[in-house]
Amino acid sequence: MSQLTHSKKAILAAAILAPAASNAAALHITVEAPSNVGLAPALLSFHDGSNDFFDTGSTASAGLEALAEVGDTSTLQSSLTTGDNLTILGPGPGPFTPGSSNSAVFNIADTNTSFSFAAMVLPSNDWFIGNNNALDISSLISGGVGTSLTFEFGRVYDAGTELEDFLFSPGNTIIGIDTMATPGGGTSTNDPISLVSGADPFGSFANISPGTFDSTAFDFNSAGVGNTVLGRVTITHIPEPGVTLLGSLGILTLLIRRKRS
Repeated sequence: MSQLTHSKKAILAAAILAPAASNAAALHITVEAPSNVGLAPALLSFHDGSNDFFDTGSTASAGLEALAEVGDTSTLQSSLTTGDNLTILGPGPGPFTPGSSNSAVFNIADTNTSFSFAAMVLPSNDWFIGNNNALDISSLISGGVGTSLTFEFGRVYDAGTELEDFLFSPGNTIIGIDTMATPGGGTSTNDPISLVSGADPFGSFANISPGTFDSTAFDFNSAGVGNTVLGRVTITHIPEPGVTLLGSLGILTLLIRRKRS
């Protein structure tokens, strides 16, 4: 009778401490700058499809302008209407220098199955990478722990908010140009967002400093085709820390009860 009572108590304790059904997903997110182009801090959004960072052919919002000109993600992030949004800094923290990466662990609502991304391109003074249509991550959520998705970004966009001028680019040290005025202080324009392509894309920039920077080393002809990857985001569904702890406590309690019986 005593053993049966102890067993019932053990089952009850395990049930109390066992992980309950969760409506959140824990993600391990890695952002990389795998090419010879750097990136400013990156903005990531997991949402229900409501968030739209930009549309090609439209005028950039104030938030996108701040992201593309000075790498400031806060204005765009504060304008997002829904979802779970975060900024990932480069190692340091700071910008993502060419070849660098950084990671973060983040919890999202498991109903947010759309993903948007944007990061300023360094060196530039109003170029960025990102997706103008939300990416579907429903398979990541439904696949459960261990499921992973990787997104590669090769298309470079011109926000159309400033004339191209290295004097106002915050990423000049990456390319060996030391002369720089206040980032975001260049000649303002109101051009639509457009795709940047072609060989020597930086060749038309003012204050190019040809003695220290070889613009011909860059070629965006294959951007977006798969050969040129300027940014890479890998997202892995991992166990929720709190759920893992509760599950472990439940097992431990069960073992203790059995030993005492």
